[in-house]
Amino acid sequence: MHNPNKKSKKVVKSIFLFKPKIFVTLTFIPFLYLLGWMFSQPFLLLNLSKEALSLIGTIFTFILFFFSMPSWFNFRWQIRNSWSTLGLNNKTLFNNILSFSQGIIFALILLILILIPLAKSNYITFSGGLSSEIILNGILLTFGIGVAEEIIFRGWLLEDLKLQFGIKVALISQSIVFSLVHIGFKMPFWNTLGILFGLFTLGILCSIIRLKDEGSLWGAIGLHGGLVGIWFVLNNGLIVISKEAPEWLVGYGTTNTNPLGGFYGISLLIISCIFYFLKFKNQIFKFIK
Repeated sequence: MHNPNKKSKKVVKSIFLFKPKIFVTLTFIPFLYLLGWMFSQPFLLLNLSKEALSLIGTIFTFILFFFSMPSWFNFRWQIRNSWSTLGLNNKTLFNNILSFSQGIIFALILLILILIPLAKSNYITFSGGLSSEIILNGILLTFGIGVAEEIIFRGWLLEDLKLQFGIKVALISQSIVFSLVHIGFKMPFWNTLGILFGLFTLGILCSIIRLKDEGSLWGAIGLHGGLVGIWFVLNNGLIVISKEAPEWLVGYGTTNTNPLGGFYGISLLIISCIFYFLKFKNQIFKFIK
């Protein structure tokens, strides 16, 4: 009598081992997204909005991704501890909390550095319209975006590309993919290019922080999540940015700008990359080897 569980494992293994391996890497998330979309369709019966339905599909996609990681690393690379490989549990709980906190603080510093010239030029006013709902959404974005995207890009994708092509190619490639998947290409070319380069540089910075932290992902999660969550709270509750604020300083966008897509924000990211690399190059090279 056939064991259905054993048969399903063989199917999954054959998919993960399909060659060329880069093809499986590039199509894995789109395939999971398709499955997530399919699983979300019964919720149409609840007459949910498109945004809510899209969110449900995204949640299903990440759940599928999360539970497929042990099989992915086991079948493709014979790595048993996938969570350590992803950078989630290769340090103590205290160290993980410390790294996450340092990432949040660094995100806050970057955003303060962006706000200072805006405030000095009277391009922002403090509205004080903060509510518990805005704070809750900011916290959810900090953990939701920070954890999900860092696990996918600086965790899974970086590790999988590193095992295929080496750390240098992996570091640049995952940053390119990270920037491209966030762009809608509805803005003018130079604005789009600015956001692309800003996101690419953020991907490099988060990767350097992970290498600096000897593989732990929590510092990068804190930085990425902090930038998204804190900026959401600022931009939707505490401050109002003047429409006259220059794009090179505040970034591009209409309702919600991306301050790291402007020349000033990109410069801060580049300086941060250089600072972390020079200050922690011994730790980075030690982990790479």
